[in-house]
Amino acid sequence: MRVLKVGGSIQKDEKDYELILEKIRNYSSDSSFNKNIVVTSAIKNVTNLLLEAINQTDKSVDIISDIYDRHIRLLSKLVDGIEFERAFKDLSKLADELYKVAWSIRVLDEVTPKIRDYILSFGERLAVIVLSAYLNSNKLNVGYLPEPPLITDENFGEANVLLPESIDYLTKKLEEINKPITVVPGFIGISKSHKFTTIGRGGSDYTATLIGKLLNAKEVRLITEVPGIMTADPKKINSAITIPRLSLEEAIELSQLGAKRLHPRTFDPIFGSNMKVIIEGLYEEGDTVIEGLCTPNDLLKGITMNDNLKLVTIESTRIVGKIGSAATITTEVKNANVNIVAISQPASETVIQLVINNEDSERLMKRLNQLDTLIKEVEVEDVGAISIVGCGLRNKEISSKVLTRASAFNPLFISRGLKGVSITFISNKRESEQLAKDLHEVVLEWSTK
Repeated sequence: MRVLKVGGSIQKDEKDYELILEKIRNYSSDSSFNKNIVVTSAIKNVTNLLLEAINQTDKSVDIISDIYDRHIRLLSKLVDGIEFERAFKDLSKLADELYKVAWSIRVLDEVTPKIRDYILSFGERLAVIVLSAYLNSNKLNVGYLPEPPLITDENFGEANVLLPESIDYLTKKLEEINKPITVVPGFIGISKSHKFTTIGRGGSDYTATLIGKLLNAKEVRLITEVPGIMTADPKKINSAITIPRLSLEEAIELSQLGAKRLHPRTFDPIFGSNMKVIIEGLYEEGDTVIEGLCTPNDLLKGITMNDNLKLVTIESTRIVGKIGSAATITTEVKNANVNIVAISQPASETVIQLVINNEDSERLMKRLNQLDTLIKEVEVEDVGAISIVGCGLRNKEISSKVLTRASAFNPLFISRGLKGVSITFISNKRESEQLAKDLHEVVLEWSTK
């Protein structure tokens, strides 16, 4: 069995669907795989529109109408005849459901986490109908599951998948459909009490790898707009190239650090399996293969950069040797609903540094200013986080080269990631872009050795 994931950003127009058809047709003709599961995201920008409907309830009905019209227009360009009639009926039925919810939230002007997930579920469910109709109209033998493929708990927005229940549920559904190709929605799940849930933005990648593990698939292919994972963001560093191979540890660190906007748990299902994940492009040749653990041939693979950050530096002799002082500060961070991107404290205990997202700084400062009996001084500055990833960082020669290159920028603090395969440098924002470019040169130097 093979799992194919089709991203939403590559479902815009007829040309995209022609390329998707070509890929699925080629893969389905491979006799070494008896079945193919196609996981689809919502078509381009639909999830954002659904979020807009949730956040602007007075406009929700109009936004839903636009979403429905967009799917019908796309369907009419892709499909005709009996397949069009079937898909049109299915789209209209789902749209009626969605209209009812839109009217409700417009009247009540309130959206609970449960209703939010229910509304978001429609993006993928509508996409399943369009894609399966198009594939069937082009002579592929395709079934489809217009409902969530996974059973989850009810932690709405970031639901956790219940593995034993999901195996039984998905296996039964696929047996009922009994087709060589089955299209299913990514990103969404359903609880035991039949409530729709979502597993986090980017969750279709995670859905694909998790289904692969549940069904003992040999490989999972994530089809995107770019040819694999790049050594850097090509929009910021034009010398970026495709990474041919990543170990599991490297892939997890890159996904956690934001590469390709992958769901942080995308690669968790690979642990303890023989499955490999291949990230490939729709528009151009190139892919990244992810399998196995670090090998001696894995050196440096790539860098990530996040310059939308603030460094909060808390200085005080009152926190030295005082048990619970750091906990008091981080409790205030939690109460402010702020995520800590990175944290540092020297052995002298005189300073605690927190890296947070820009938009959270004002909210956090209001909380910290209330700790005047504990904190003497708080400073806030714009910073960037530049991370370099590669199993070779465990090698003293390579890590020394990286640290020496970075030292010219006098980073504010340094930390290591999972199993020593990444190093993150927090630097002054005005120097972060050049630091990223310099470290990328080191990556290219060692990736070819």
